[in-house]
Amino acid sequence: MNTWPFKNIKLLNAKLKRAKNLLAISRQYVSKELLLQIYYGQFYSHLTYGCQLWGQNENALEQTISLQNKAIRLISFAHYQAYCSPLFKNLNLLKLTDIVKCSNILFTHNTINNKSPTTFGDYFVFNETLHQHQTVNSLTSIYSIPPGSLILPNYRTNSGKSSIKYICSNIWNSTLKDLSKTYIEKYTLDPFWMNKTNITTFKHILKKHFL
Repeated sequence: MNTWPFKNIKLLNAKLKRAKNLLAISRQYVSKELLLQIYYGQFYSHLTYGCQLWGQNENALEQTISLQNKAIRLISFAHYQAYCSPLFKNLNLLKLTDIVKCSNILFTHNTINNKSPTTFGDYFVFNETLHQHQTVNSLTSIYSIPPGSLILPNYRTNSGKSSIKYICSNIWNSTLKDLSKTYIEKYTLDPFWMNKTNITTFKHILKKHFL
């Protein structure tokens, strides 16, 4: 068993605890805007670095998620047991699990558009299956395979389904269906709209979606 991610998470959590303590001390003396700057510089920067490598197993992230929740409560001056989802939304910040999902989707977007290292050149393949009865309404079906989706690698083992390739393809497909319901006109005009969207615009779309 590869223990590297768990060792990395343990080191990460130690850094996040120090950053959380800094927020706890600083919040009595600085504005919320400056607290957010401290969060981005001392907490978020560690949280996002390499998260695609160590952040795919949610079961290993319990303490990390807890530390992020505590940091958000500190910035918001909320009760130490306050429900955190509204706090994240009010601060326009993503939860760790959504940060990892965004990283996976953006990596997929870059790879599809040939902006990743050449070793990932044929990493993702579009599903070319087009049903004759394909309609926009099929986006609501769990069985639909809309154009613009990716072929899921045919892995049968848990280790295969925990690979970056499988996870990225899966989250891309589910996000395509979710976003296409919102951006229905774009999907109707071009089912491949998601990978053709400018990366900066796409980041804004993803953040709004996960918030």
